[in-house]
Amino acid sequence: MFAIFMSFYFCALWCLKEQAIQLTQLLVLIIAQQCVYAVAYYTLGLRQFHSPVHSPGFGPRAVGTFNNPSHLYPLCLVGIPISLILAEMEVARSWRWFWRGITTMMLLVLTLTYTRAGWVACGVSLGYLALSTYSLFSRRKNTRRVLIGLALILLTGAIFVRTKGRVAGNPDDRSFWGRITIWGTAVQIIADHPLLGNGLNTYPQKQKEHMTKRLEHFNPMNQEAKNLYLNLTAELGLVGLTLFCLVTLRYYQLYRFIICTFPPSSEIYKIAIGIHAALIGIAVAGLVDTPILHHARAATTFSIACLLGILCSLVKHAFPTPTPDAATLQKRRQRFWRGVGIVTAILILPLAYLLWHITIGVKEALAAFPKVHELANRSLKSSSLVRLKEIAPVMRDAVVASEDGYFYFHHGVDWLALHRALRHNIRALRIKQGGSTITMQLARYLFLSRERTLSRKVAEILVALEMEKVLSKERILELYLNKARFGMGEGGILSASRNYFGKHPKDLTLAEAAFLAGVLPEPPFEHKRVTPSLVWRCQQRAFKRLQSFFPTQYPKEAIEMAQKIPLRFAWGMVVKPLPGGVNK
Repeated sequence: MFAIFMSFYFCALWCLKEQAIQLTQLLVLIIAQQCVYAVAYYTLGLRQFHSPVHSPGFGPRAVGTFNNPSHLYPLCLVGIPISLILAEMEVARSWRWFWRGITTMMLLVLTLTYTRAGWVACGVSLGYLALSTYSLFSRRKNTRRVLIGLALILLTGAIFVRTKGRVAGNPDDRSFWGRITIWGTAVQIIADHPLLGNGLNTYPQKQKEHMTKRLEHFNPMNQEAKNLYLNLTAELGLVGLTLFCLVTLRYYQLYRFIICTFPPSSEIYKIAIGIHAALIGIAVAGLVDTPILHHARAATTFSIACLLGILCSLVKHAFPTPTPDAATLQKRRQRFWRGVGIVTAILILPLAYLLWHITIGVKEALAAFPKVHELANRSLKSSSLVRLKEIAPVMRDAVVASEDGYFYFHHGVDWLALHRALRHNIRALRIKQGGSTITMQLARYLFLSRERTLSRKVAEILVALEMEKVLSKERILELYLNKARFGMGEGGILSASRNYFGKHPKDLTLAEAAFLAGVLPEPPFEHKRVTPSLVWRCQQRAFKRLQSFFPTQYPKEAIEMAQKIPLRFAWGMVVKPLPGGVNK
């Protein structure tokens, strides 16, 4: 996101008129280079995309250097109308045909992606260039006929491509019906947090949480809302969608200003028409896909940001801002520093509060460091201590998956989890999530207090980082399992397995391990609290995360088999499987 914003501001503030036009040409040439790769790879059969699930036996699709045609076709939508305009701007006949050749190649690549959203969007974009009264081609009959013909071919082809030769929307058109199902899921995700959204790039995880049998039937490989505006709202909320609409409105005002101010013969007018046609194509594609503002569409988003910056730069240099006099500059400086002072005064109390808690946390962590090194040099001696090798592997995996899926990859702190927890807490205006890793939880169990404060969280982070330096992952997991609170008034895996199931930890089954791992966030204090609903909820939580983080060791068949086994507790209670399984 930072690179995209910087590309816009660089083009808007520092590009001269000649540089802006050259940068437009450079962007189109870069897209053309990607199209050369796409044609070469497709011809040689090197990098091709097959979609057997959605279109059985359909065949290969062009991807260029990407891994999916959905990443390539938006670049073609940007390049095709602008390269047509660049051809019209050239005086030399050879250069005109050069840009027309690039347009032809981009159309070929767009065709080879076999993406219906791209075909429809390009048809609308070419239709705008042919029929709009502001277009350069509106008075050229032959060119208009060619553009209209191409648009009709693309629109007609989109009705039949990847549909087994039948009209789009037939019962076998999985992509068509799948989109409708995905949109319904996106609406449910938006309903979770409609105002501020669920967070940037969180849609794939949220889609897993809202997975249904029907959605799974369509196998949504690209985990996105398949609609630019729904995807924006799901991740950034109505606030983000409103900001996007305001930016779009501001752009349209800029476009109207250009076509009403500059003559059609000017370069600024021509560039504005090409960019507008490209943006129309992106907007149309956004109705059924996510061509921009998605982590997998960074190239297209970067291109759009540069083009918008180029438009601003061209207008800025056509109407340079007058230089203010010394008195005006002095007043602006005074207003600026007055604003800085007000903002600093507003922030100084929260910053002081934050620094105070950080100082307390650092002191608490420094006091715990000697104990950490002492722990590394001695073993905990207790009759209830169980070695890691004496704990069933399914129990170890279930705890790791449930509590800290990236336990073996981080160095004590999962910064993304902390960021996610902070976002949820700000949205809820209370401490709702902690984002603690297994190492951080162990640091709290062994060395720190239980109070939920910012200073304790800082101490947790520092102590966890120190523990990862002197203790192995296996040792940390072993200590955690012996200290974790599974409920029933006692801590540790030995007490938990005996109290719940009357077993040693090495004899736990997958179903029992899933319950014990899932009960950690909400440990019951007595037998009466262990209800069938609690058991089912804890099991399903652990099963889902086992499938997500250990798909090879615990495939879907093994999970379904474990779900069918009744749980028999030591005090005689038997909980039968939940009707309908994990998706109930």
